[in-house]
Amino acid sequence: MKSQSQKSMHSLLLLGCCSVATLFNVAIAEELETKKKSIDTSALEEVVVTAQKREQSVQDVPVSMEVLSGDLIEELGADTGFDIVKYLPGFGVDESNEIRTTTLKTRGIGTFTNSIGLQSSNLIVVDGEVLPRQSMMNLAIADVERVEALRGPQGTLFGQNTSTGVIHYVTKRPEIGEFYGRAKAEVTDYNGREVSSAVNLPINENWAARINVQHSEQDGWIRNEYPGGEDVGAEEKKGLRTQLLYDNGSNLNALVRLDYSERDTNCCAMVKEEANPNYGPKPVVRIDDGVVSASAYNLIDSEPGFNDFNEPVTARNPVSNYGSVENAGLSAEVNYELDNGMSLSYLASYRDFELNNSSGFFTFKFPVHREHFGGNESVEVVQQELRLSDFDNETFNWVVGAFFHDTAGQRSEITDGCVGGAGASSRGVIEDGVMTGCVSSASALAFINNYNQTGMQDRSLLEADRNLSAGDFTADFTNTALFGQFEYQITDRLDATLGFRALHEKGSASFDALWLRPPTDGTGMETYAEVLEMSKTDPSLIRNDPEGATFSDSNTDFIYKAVLGYDFTDGIRAYVNYSTGYKGPSYFVTSNTNPADAEYFPTRPEQSTNFEVGLRSRLFDDKLQFNLTYFDMTVEDYQVRAQRLVDEASNTYFAGYVNADEVRSTGIEADMVYKLTSDLKFTASYANFEATYEDFANTPVNCPNGTLAERCSIVGGRNVFDQTGLPVANNAQEQALLTLNYNRELGNTGWDANVRTVWRYEGDFSPSANMIAQEIDPNEDYDVLDLYIGIGNDKLRGNLFVKNVMNESYNTFKYADQWGGQALFYPRDYERYFGASVTYMF
Repeated sequence: MKSQSQKSMHSLLLLGCCSVATLFNVAIAEELETKKKSIDTSALEEVVVTAQKREQSVQDVPVSMEVLSGDLIEELGADTGFDIVKYLPGFGVDESNEIRTTTLKTRGIGTFTNSIGLQSSNLIVVDGEVLPRQSMMNLAIADVERVEALRGPQGTLFGQNTSTGVIHYVTKRPEIGEFYGRAKAEVTDYNGREVSSAVNLPINENWAARINVQHSEQDGWIRNEYPGGEDVGAEEKKGLRTQLLYDNGSNLNALVRLDYSERDTNCCAMVKEEANPNYGPKPVVRIDDGVVSASAYNLIDSEPGFNDFNEPVTARNPVSNYGSVENAGLSAEVNYELDNGMSLSYLASYRDFELNNSSGFFTFKFPVHREHFGGNESVEVVQQELRLSDFDNETFNWVVGAFFHDTAGQRSEITDGCVGGAGASSRGVIEDGVMTGCVSSASALAFINNYNQTGMQDRSLLEADRNLSAGDFTADFTNTALFGQFEYQITDRLDATLGFRALHEKGSASFDALWLRPPTDGTGMETYAEVLEMSKTDPSLIRNDPEGATFSDSNTDFIYKAVLGYDFTDGIRAYVNYSTGYKGPSYFVTSNTNPADAEYFPTRPEQSTNFEVGLRSRLFDDKLQFNLTYFDMTVEDYQVRAQRLVDEASNTYFAGYVNADEVRSTGIEADMVYKLTSDLKFTASYANFEATYEDFANTPVNCPNGTLAERCSIVGGRNVFDQTGLPVANNAQEQALLTLNYNRELGNTGWDANVRTVWRYEGDFSPSANMIAQEIDPNEDYDVLDLYIGIGNDKLRGNLFVKNVMNESYNTFKYADQWGGQALFYPRDYERYFGASVTYMF
């Protein structure tokens, strides 16, 4: 039997098709009657995009895509790459406890972690420059012309790897002969304040420059009950972009860009609704007024939960909870028009990305973590692309090119915690509410049992132990490709497009780690740096020092797309698109994984296919645009995060990636823009899909037991778990975005007023395997209404906004572990908040 969501999807698809058929009849009749009429001045403005390496109307591009204008992005207050995603139905993000691991997905499919050796299923591009790390979306968003979000594989025209989707940021370019600019100041709740400015500088008839800067700060919005800890979510961001343009006025232009941005934050935190008093490693040694007992951390001083304060709350140690990003890039773009009408384009870029962060897993009120994954991530990216094109022909248009991309990454990690892992099995000693030691689990139990039998505290039974480990890892991916796209007008109404990319990719990774133990005569509170120094003269403090390992791999692939388009009328167009995609292998290298124990190392490359049927229409004298897409997208050898027990004696887990044989997402996407009057415009976007593991048997993953126990077995002496037919977790399978914009001139004063409402809806989320096994409800659906009010003229504009007008508390992510522990992620607008800005134009 089909699931309820499948039935709902198919019903919506049928309804959409019937609506489209009705629109067809009405629109064709109207076009025949009004063909010679002049276009109404209240018609919609044409949206121009460069999704196919040339300027085109968005209605002419045979790809399911969303476009957000830069003015709208600024009004919405989206100030990082991840903020923008919530306004793009069909896309989504998975939140996390740290900025490094927030990840992007398209149609429910993505790369759900962010290891240095892991490539992304979804590509991020800024002005043609590929950003290969998802954490690079922590860039400052300012002075943007538009954002083009393309669903499905786009690898024929966009390198490096893209097996599921692309988000392309197009920034505003300098203009010759024009001096203008703007300066903006904004304040919001949570003590938020931001200043930004952009200026276009004409130098002479051939040269111009553009400079934009921004700086913002805000306090945290998640209450932090850790002693001495500031509220979580506090951050400071700054960014600078300079551009220099040369244009000879005829056949040559060149643009150089330099950008730099920083972000410092104590983001983020998963919040528990209610604290489980028995959660966490046990037994903790508890000593109160000389009385010894076995305990859990939460029984001594409970971590907080949402229900304790009726607001998001956590306990985050500021020493082990921080993040900072530095992102610097230099790029050059040259375009030359040849005498024969062809164009030659060259793009070269270099980027240096640095990320430092630490994020403890546990949220107890005790310093169980001093560092966790604390260290640095450094990535250098070099890209070159050369294109030759001819787009000025009525019958045949084409582009061919060569592409080179190299990503060299390095990461250092340190774990310094009083919890198990890395061969340690440690527990805290809490004396009168203060953590004074960290000991092995076995010695803690022996000490407690001896006290219960004798009434004496024999501290000689306590053996210091602590999770002290560090690792250094590198990964390098070099991608070289030839690509092209050819568009042929077969008849006046029928056209065909063929695209291809022939690629060769080389990958390599290295792994070097060191595990230490505290001195037996210590308390287990010694830092990693202290023990490392002592180990130079005391080798017994070295728990494990495996020989470093190096891995390499290379792959060659050919991906393609084929499109047939048909114009029923000048305003109604349909297309059929079949495309394939590729994402290279991944090396999951991190301090808690030994590649020698991992079987999928590296993982196999992902191979995706996408079938789309799309309708593009411009109706009623261009007052209405309506687009509808049906898609069926499949990814073979999908790379999935997995965890399983490797060594029961040391409680060592393999946490890495495995290949699912096949994952599939099917559904519909619809977009509509309707200009009801010259002052009033309505916009709607909708996505409905279902992402499922079509073939994912014999996965080497720990069994979640519960209601899924029958799916578990032992093959070759290892636990395996059959996930075939289960949903891809944490997907809102129904998404909608509605905006209503009213703009009215205030008499003949030169002033105008603007009111915009934005309504976002995310349907019920798909459950994870742990949720299904333990019968835990997944994240609930939610909707958010925002209001924006502005008044101004050509020089001055003031704006007020209210986020979450209805004050509906909601969360965007729900996590459940295999023991039933649950945590939620709350965004900044989980409750109503206000803001205001003033912009001066010159």
